[in-house]
Amino acid sequence: MITAATEGRNLRLTVEGIDAPFIIKPLPGNAGYQLTDTFLRTNIGQATPDEMSEALAMALDGGVKDGDKWVAVPEDQRANSQRLGDEVSLGEAEDIAMAALMWQTVLQDVGVNIYLSSGGGVEGLSKATGALVARMGLSSQLTSPSSALESLIQLQGSIPSTSSLPDGVKPGKQPQDRRPKVPRPSGR
Repeated sequence: MITAATEGRNLRLTVEGIDAPFIIKPLPGNAGYQLTDTFLRTNIGQATPDEMSEALAMALDGGVKDGDKWVAVPEDQRANSQRLGDEVSLGEAEDIAMAALMWQTVLQDVGVNIYLSSGGGVEGLSKATGALVARMGLSSQLTSPSSALESLIQLQGSIPSTSSLPDGVKPGKQPQDRRPKVPRPSGR
């Protein structure tokens, strides 16, 4: 089990059975913005796995400015990243890394709490990402797979949208192309 607490400006992540906590220091605002952007772009398939790995390393251990962008500190300065590989299980490592990432976004401790209280993993990430998208003021329709799929389908041909009815069509009424059969009188 992983617990989180703030200590001054830092996030303290404690793993049950591990003596030393993981201390996550906050990134400067522009680095946090870049990290958030990378995370959201990864979720819609517009960032590479290497970009996401760099963002996670930066979330865990800090970043330095390199020209006009932020990069993770050199590997020999990544104490938290090194500890993840040496001290905890893969599932715990994921939960620590994602909690650190949420800490570096505008959600800060709220994002960490959403992630961990939802059980971490896929469920926690889904809920924390939803909160981040809402907090950033992004439209769920822009990031929704169903709306993206519908847009792609519409580009493929002249298939009408399923989200609205064509002009003049009333809900529940289907056009009738033939008249109902009228029973014939029996005249024998």
